[in-house]
Amino acid sequence: MTDLDTKLDLLADAARYDLCQTYARPGRKYTPRQASWAAPESDDADRRNRPVFRILMSSECAWNCAYCPLRAANDLPRTALEPEELATAFLPRYESGAVQGLFVSTAVHSDVATAVNRMLDGVELLRTRHAYQGYVHVKLLPGTAASDVERAARLADRLSLNLEAPNADRLARISPERRWDTDLIERLRWARDWQREGGMLGAGLATQFVVGAAGERDREILNAGSWLYRDFGLRRVYFGAFRPVVGTPLEDGERTPAVRVQRLQQADWLLRRYGFLQGELPFAPDGDLPLHIDPKLAWALGRPEQFPLELNTASAEQLLRVPGLGPVSVERIIRLRRIGRFREREHLFNLGPQARKALDFVTFDGRYFGRSRIDLERVYAPKPVVEQLTLW
Repeated sequence: MTDLDTKLDLLADAARYDLCQTYARPGRKYTPRQASWAAPESDDADRRNRPVFRILMSSECAWNCAYCPLRAANDLPRTALEPEELATAFLPRYESGAVQGLFVSTAVHSDVATAVNRMLDGVELLRTRHAYQGYVHVKLLPGTAASDVERAARLADRLSLNLEAPNADRLARISPERRWDTDLIERLRWARDWQREGGMLGAGLATQFVVGAAGERDREILNAGSWLYRDFGLRRVYFGAFRPVVGTPLEDGERTPAVRVQRLQQADWLLRRYGFLQGELPFAPDGDLPLHIDPKLAWALGRPEQFPLELNTASAEQLLRVPGLGPVSVERIIRLRRIGRFREREHLFNLGPQARKALDFVTFDGRYFGRSRIDLERVYAPKPVVEQLTLW
């Protein structure tokens, strides 16, 4: 019989393929236990990051998704936790303050119902026998039964179900065993209804796309994300870069640049927090975002008739469109304008290092301190893409 520490080593390593991008950050080196056992999870409601214990209940999978290293056809060491073992692994870390919550997922080790119920049995033991009342994020499986979606909604604070691809055609290329409408979207709809009508899931719903696995364009991904935010009330859409893995049908596929995921995250933020519309995003003719500059800067450079803005009179909505200014800095600008006028560059620079980017797009009582249009076009001209972030 495999001891718990050995199981956790195997499951922690497997869990890195299902981490919703939370550990893939500049300067952060991946280690299985660090990534899986104390990775931060963003609560978009209050913009906090909480370290959560991330683990798979099982790495034994009956499916053969083309992009997934855990696919059944791969010869890998596999294991699974018993429901009580989840509590044994999680509670000491929670009680010591090392983590503040739990993210639990699972592979399909026999069939969907068995896999989901083993996972939910583990969470229910935490809630009942161990009286755990803290944060739990449960990732559902495609094809989860309606009764199990309800059970998960009653046990968890957040539910997610990874769509992986932005539409049915793209999904068929990488996971032909899954049906877009019935296995995925219908299950998300059930979860949405339990959230809205049952008053459950205070931390909302989430999903993830595997970027680049199915040949999809950025426009398709963000179209799907906008629809999910609007019709399903999703709290977050996460993006994971496709990495070809030996032993999968896509092992010869092209590795997705990490900067592409970064641009999608930035564009998603513009749609959710900055009031941008889907049609305003600076897509190239092929449907992708530019890689050499962020989408907000690309949008601003493409609208010379709208800039520079007068910093002392522009509305909050206008200022949110200025590169380098976010909700916090815009709020500070509005507050400081009640005290005095912005007349010098240093008044802007005092808002923080990011605010310096705004210098090329604002005036100070009619005075412009930024660069000329010719200089801007030269500085921000496309350059060879350098991999900026290492995911794993």
